[in-house]
Amino acid sequence: MTTNHFRILYTIAFFLLIFLTGFWLSRGGRPYGILLITVHKLLSVGVVVFLTVVIVRISRTVGLSSAELIAAVITGVFFLGTIATGGLLSAAKPMPTIVHQLHQITPFLTLVATALTFYLLLIRK
Repeated sequence: MTTNHFRILYTIAFFLLIFLTGFWLSRGGRPYGILLITVHKLLSVGVVVFLTVVIVRISRTVGLSSAELIAAVITGVFFLGTIATGGLLSAAKPMPTIVHQLHQITPFLTLVATALTFYLLLIRK
């Protein structure tokens, strides 16, 4: 297996843990357990940092095509949206339903965008 394959496996494992802890949080209801929400948030931020480092390293060594750069930026925007809506939901004050609905959608959009970004990076010639 190459380094890129391990990066993909790590990312999949992190996403799985994020989705599992998020599912557990949603089933547990408010107030959220401090340990579980902290793990959920740290995993999310960890994936963002990990993927940012991967993209920056690739960009510095071989450069990114326009499509790869656009996919990486879209992935970053989805990550920020997911983290922002999650942060709003963890606030003490109840949020509007739209925030909860966005937080249910944006993680899947983030997952798809991340997969597309990796795909574009792996098929490069």
